[in-house]
Amino acid sequence: MQVTPKYEDPFALDEHFFLCSRTMDKGEKTGLFLVDVFGDELLLYSEGDDASAVGCYDPMLLVPSTRPPEPPSRSDISTETGYFYVADVYEGTHLEGAERGTVKYLRVIESPEKRSFTHPSWDGQGQQAPAMAWHDFNNKRILGTVSVEEDGSAYFSVPAETFVYFQLLDAKGMMVQSMRSGTIVQPGETQGCIGCHEERRSTPPPGRMPTIAALTRPPSSMTGWYGPPRFFSYTREVQPVFNRHCVRCHDYGQEAGKVLNLSGDRDLVFNTSYNELWRKGFIKAVGGGPAQIQPAYTWGSHASRLTQTLINPHYEVQLDDEGLNRLLTWMDINGPYYPEYDSAYPDHPAGRSPLNPQQVARLAELTGIPLTGQLGHGSNQGPQICFERPEHSPCLGNLKETNPPAYEEALQIIRDGMNMLAAHPRADMEGFLAAPAHRQRQEKYQLCREAEARNREAIRKGETLFDRE
Repeated sequence: MQVTPKYEDPFALDEHFFLCSRTMDKGEKTGLFLVDVFGDELLLYSEGDDASAVGCYDPMLLVPSTRPPEPPSRSDISTETGYFYVADVYEGTHLEGAERGTVKYLRVIESPEKRSFTHPSWDGQGQQAPAMAWHDFNNKRILGTVSVEEDGSAYFSVPAETFVYFQLLDAKGMMVQSMRSGTIVQPGETQGCIGCHEERRSTPPPGRMPTIAALTRPPSSMTGWYGPPRFFSYTREVQPVFNRHCVRCHDYGQEAGKVLNLSGDRDLVFNTSYNELWRKGFIKAVGGGPAQIQPAYTWGSHASRLTQTLINPHYEVQLDDEGLNRLLTWMDINGPYYPEYDSAYPDHPAGRSPLNPQQVARLAELTGIPLTGQLGHGSNQGPQICFERPEHSPCLGNLKETNPPAYEEALQIIRDGMNMLAAHPRADMEGFLAAPAHRQRQEKYQLCREAEARNREAIRKGETLFDRE
């Protein structure tokens, strides 16, 4: 909604009069005004009518004033924990279809900060440098879940100074609705919200706060997700489920593999099963957009084709509860792939390929496959390279019969990539070691964190601590 004129930077003089900046009749140019609560306005100052004149902002009186009372600190640096509460998860917008009593759990997910970049990128719904997922920009760390009370409330502890977001889960552990921004709490601080996607100007109903069930007890501790919190890795958390139950049919050389290949062979950027599930629309996730709040049940496991295959009879496949939950959770947290922003190949395609740009170009020339199109979702033709089993690489096609010398050269390039991964595993493999520049950046960050910890300890003890040389 366009607001004209636009008011900014209020400075109260008393309960009736205040100064502010306000747009005039010249676009975004602002002047300084005296405004009162009776609807009167008086222009005090502007910078002229010439085109080079700029607006005026932040008016204030240059007179002695009484220092406002200092609010008591809400944080406690002696602890590493903070607290959140939700008054009623059903209070808010975009929850149509989620009847009261549906939500049983609230999941807490960390979205860690990014400190490493690469020059080549993956083109999802935006440029990722390096590639992280088909569309989403972030890696994830599931911190755990807490129970939601019958009245829709929850109260729980979280690690302080950790950027987190929340998801509502039903009795099966499937996402009903998800927060798509994030929040953070300081040590010892308690923050709360009225509901999920509630109107931001709303307030709790009169008398509601004393009756919130979750606030009548100590805060809940989170229940972990199959072990301690860790960066989510598709190849570690999801691919083993397919290996146990699916790959014997859904593989290269199998009829079912032509419909959906769930093998774990790595390609230039991701692996075969990940590429297939995203590209063929077996999962529905929002990735990096759209920006608008999405209605409940419209993405994630409830809305994905893969879920129907998993929960309905599919030949003799019988998923155990943990295997099923791993796949559902992966869809619900937006289908991530890589656990690390760091890269072993920061100068290679998408920041992930073991083949350098010259090798990729030569392989494309030999096979006739435009492999640069594999570096984004829009022109992706599906998995073309198998670094674990080079001879299965689809890009080779019938080259062995039609042009044996080209086949041998192309196969050798792929084998060179396989050998490179064995010597320098990338971030979706065990033994991953980041490139030197990325390691140095992480080491510098760790030194800063250690200095911050020393400063906080000095503050807590009331001591003076000087920076080290």
